[in-house]
Amino acid sequence: MNQVHLILSTASLILAASCASGPERIDPHSDEAVTSMGVDYSELVEWSDTLTNRMLNSGFLDSGAFGTQPITMVVSDIENKTDISQFPKEIVLSRIRSAMLNSGKARFTTVYGDDAIDRMTRETQDKWEDPLFDATQIPEGGQASVARLSLRTQILWVHAQSGSSLQNTYEVRMWVTDVASGTAVWEGLSDPIAKKVSRSKVGW
Repeated sequence: MNQVHLILSTASLILAASCASGPERIDPHSDEAVTSMGVDYSELVEWSDTLTNRMLNSGFLDSGAFGTQPITMVVSDIENKTDISQFPKEIVLSRIRSAMLNSGKARFTTVYGDDAIDRMTRETQDKWEDPLFDATQIPEGGQASVARLSLRTQILWVHAQSGSSLQNTYEVRMWVTDVASGTAVWEGLSDPIAKKVSRSKVGW
């Protein structure tokens, strides 16, 4: 009898292995993409596009109050208030930065801030007294731009449960501050993304 069970178990394992499929490349925006209870790639892209359009269309960058375009901006704190410890905030911010730069209305400093910092600007300045380098090729100090506007981000989350149903709702809050006056000149929210799942009575 034990031998019969062994044969059946082995056959089941072989069958399961033969039915498994290897990884395949898919369109991340298609119905084939995995839908999780968190925030998925296509939703991050949706957030980025929505917030960028709202920022560019609001008119504050075109008001002339912050100097000539492109206006220098800096990414301030990015506060993750969700249940996702490693939230891929760079996907959202990089798309926003790229779209703002390509619009010709704004550009972001990479010398300081909380996203996409390039340490080479400061390190190049530090080579001034290094005899290994030609000092005439090192940029003079005092040329780095100070941001006029600061972009602050919060990633928000609400969890709800009723009986066997669970729901996660996420949205992004962004606001732009005039660093000269310390006042907010624009604030916007993404459209919320809600995920719901019902737990079966049997299982988990």
